[in-house]
Amino acid sequence: MNSQIASALLAGSLLFVAACGGGSDGDSSATTTTVDPSNVSATTAAPATTAAPATTTTVAMVVEGATVIVANGNIAGGSAGRMSDALALEGFTVGTPVNGTEKVDDSVVYHVDDATAQAVATSLAAKLGGVLVEALPEEPPIEGEFTGDVLLLLGNAQADKSIAELSGASTNVDAIENDGSTVVVANGSGVSGSAGRMTERLEAVGFTVGTPTNSTAQATESVVYYASDDAKADADVVATAMGGLTVLELPDDVPTDSGTLDGDILVVLGTDEADKSLADLAG
Repeated sequence: MNSQIASALLAGSLLFVAACGGGSDGDSSATTTTVDPSNVSATTAAPATTAAPATTTTVAMVVEGATVIVANGNIAGGSAGRMSDALALEGFTVGTPVNGTEKVDDSVVYHVDDATAQAVATSLAAKLGGVLVEALPEEPPIEGEFTGDVLLLLGNAQADKSIAELSGASTNVDAIENDGSTVVVANGSGVSGSAGRMTERLEAVGFTVGTPTNSTAQATESVVYYASDDAKADADVVATAMGGLTVLELPDDVPTDSGTLDGDILVVLGTDEADKSLADLAG
């Protein structure tokens, strides 16, 4: 074999080896693929996850289908009747109020063995701020015979408070700006203790208050009197806070038991506003 043929054969062999070899500089069409595990998390996106939607459970208020009897289980005379009136305004069917055989601090709602009565009892308890609900005992804690389906034994903590106050709605009433005139509430409603309770509500929203008293006459609608021109602006504020009452200059014959006013503004509280929260009155 001459040197030219040998050189040609050697070159062909080298070309064949290069074509079949797996060197690092091989053809880009090679099918072998190497994946670096350290780069997987950086190059592969994790599957998207969607959080389950938040669920809100709303319990429907049930006010019909059962008769509610309110029993006075507190020290405030007549409070069972006033609560009965308030519940009737909320849509409950109410019977004649009665007296309880025991005094309790917190109210209890009892119900007969009936699904509708239990639903009404649960709704009533919620309206009162979440009081205890129990099955009606064999001997209901009342004087006389029980003739309803739901019994509210009204305790001291809930007596003579509005539904709005008990359910928490009254906390939506903001502080009311005023110039600090002293407000005295005189009871002209005939509802025992209502002047004191209205005094507390006015004080809670920022008014300066004096000692509650009694009016010389009963009134249906409340009236706000101011004793001086300096107190007129605050009298208007009080009247607005109580739902838009009439504002008048204080007469010479002051309509209080003492015939005097130990303050700057006199609110003669009538039956229309007695034992209602400021939220109720403004609403």
